[in-house]
Order: sequence, then C-alpha cells, then structure tokens
Amino acid sequence: MKTKNYYEKYWQKRKKETKEPIRSIIPSFLRQFSQYGAIANQIPSGSKILDLGCGDGNVSQLFLEKGKVVGIDISKEALKKAERRGIKTKLHDLNRLPLPFGDKSFDVVVLTDTLEHLFDPLGVLKEVFRILTVGGRVIITVPNFARLGNRLRMLWGDPIDILHWEKYGDGKEHFHWFTKGKIEHFLKLTGFKKIKFVPTGLPFGFIFGQIGLPGLAKMLTVVGKK
Repeated sequence: MKTKNYYEKYWQKRKKETKEPIRSIIPSFLRQFSQYGAIANQIPSGSKILDLGCGDGNVSQLFLEKGKVVGIDISKEALKKAERRGIKTKLHDLNRLPLPFGDKSFDVVVLTDTLEHLFDPLGVLKEVFRILTVGGRVIITVPNFARLGNRLRMLWGDPIDILHWEKYGDGKEHFHWFTKGKIEHFLKLTGFKKIKFVPTGLPFGFIFGQIGLPGLAKMLTVVGKK
C-alpha cells in the first residue's frame, strides 16, 4: 500500500471519532491539565506555531489564541476541514524529509499523537530542531507504553499492544511505542535541552505528574527547548 493511501485510510477511520478537544464538563481551572489543554498551556503568546500531523485542525484550533498556526498533513480531506477552522495548511507527507520549511521558521512545533505514526521519528525530530528558532520549543504527546495499567497487565502476561489503540489490531496502527525514557533519549539525541514532562490527563495523569511519576501516566506530554 502506498504511504498516502495508508494515511488517507487511517484518516477515514479517525474522522468518525472527532470530538471536542477539551470536554466542556472540565472546569476552566483544570483545562490546562487535560490532554490537549496541557499542550496549549505550554505555548507562549505571540508564537509562530507549526502543528505536524494536524489532521482536521480539531486540536490546532486551540493554538490560535496563542499565535499564528500552520498545520501540515498528508490528507487533503483533513486539511480542508482544518482550513475552515482558520488554520493555514500545507500538504506534505511527514515521512518525506526534509520538511518543506526553512531554518528557524517557527517558535513552537507541536506533535500531538503523531510521532508514533511516523516511519522515522528521530529523523523528524532532527528536522524539528532545524526549523525552530533559537530558544524555540517542541511540544510532544505520545501514548505511554509503560503506563501503570500496562505494567500491571505485564504481570499477567497480557499487555495491551500499544502498536494498536484497542487491544490487538483494530487497524489504527502505531509504528513505534514510547516510554518516558525513550522519548527523552530521542530529544537529547537531536540536541534539545531543558526537557520537562508536563502533568497530562485527568485525573490520574495529572496526579502522577504532580508527584513526579509521569512515566506511569497513560499519555506523555514533553517539552524540549532548542
């Protein structure tokens, strides 16, 4: 299957699941600790922002209040929806490197549930480092293979296959799995400094983050500075 066809097929499945990025029932003072609120909270105001793998812009629209947003994706259908949300878009396959931007083009680069779907995540992070301004930051969220629930399942010999979102093979394949140690290692290899993990996910992800154990949370949100 061609790469483009694979991702278009993937998008066809995802579009049926699109929901509000931050549930309306979450109180305003807790929004910053929700999965996507945690990302928006790490973006400085007035930033030039690039969202890699933006899809239909459902999450990217949260960043508009922080600055100008460019979204890049391989799916034409998804980008049309992103444009209607006010996102400037660029059609490109993230597996094709280098990325189509000049050096030091963006203040913030966001990868939300994207890195695990790419063939060469380390290569993409090297490109992110290149296109960030000095002092710029990358913000990443990835599923955590070493989350507490999976560790407990390991004891019974039945861990959830993180390469698939639901148990074993639902067609939403991840090409890579990540843990706190692995994503931190990748960021250091590509030159990022001042790496920090942000408490993410209510209620347990937030609690694990607050007590210094983000490696047990379901999702990892990490920030690295150039």
